[in-house]
Amino acid sequence: MWIARPHARSEPVELDTALTAVGLTDPRPVLVLVGGAANLSEAVAPALLTLFERIAPQLDALGAAVIDGGTAFGVMALMGRARLSTGARFPLIGIAPQGAVAIDTGKTDQPAGKDGQARLDPNHTHFMLVPGDGWGDESPWISAVADRLARGRGTLMLVAAGGEITRLDVLHRLRTGGRVLVLAGSGGTADRLLDWRRNGAAGLDGGPADLDAEAPERALIDVLDLADAGEHLPGVLARAFAP
Repeated sequence: MWIARPHARSEPVELDTALTAVGLTDPRPVLVLVGGAANLSEAVAPALLTLFERIAPQLDALGAAVIDGGTAFGVMALMGRARLSTGARFPLIGIAPQGAVAIDTGKTDQPAGKDGQARLDPNHTHFMLVPGDGWGDESPWISAVADRLARGRGTLMLVAAGGEITRLDVLHRLRTGGRVLVLAGSGGTADRLLDWRRNGAAGLDGGPADLDAEAPERALIDVLDLADAGEHLPGVLARAFAP
């Protein structure tokens, strides 16, 4: 686990220090997973778990790493379960604000630490705790760590459901030119992004309120239907992470 200095910023020297501290110094493709946490629909979770179990062996074969928010909720917990159940060995890196998480992961029956802090997922392999007390403070770090770890090996952000924090994660990724893959039908921010990508809808009833209908970032978003993502996502990953 790496814990940032209080006023650290997501700049190259700091990122290299963090990656060295957790033993991740070799460039590798990176899948960034963002989406629903405690509010993830129970109707969607089984399909996402099946999908993650489908791609886990491929992530190993591609030599990839996965970066997410690291807590024991929603898509993050599902990816941890998928890695465990399939015996996969890819690095699963959780990046979270220091003040928003409880570091002790031993009490698996407790959904949060003291004062509402979220519990870290025990099935993750690495953690980076960055400056901040609130969710969203980690968003620029997630994007920056992904690029620094990949170093040209390919990155892709996968969006499943989600709320306001997911929207921030996506905005940071788009503004750095990163490609984003939306799982249509998973709900929340993912489906709002789908509307924005297809129709240019903006604001609270559509896509990201900080991007207008003609923003060039729309071209960085691709879409897969959750219902048949198991068939198509492996091919997308193979192309995104090709040497």
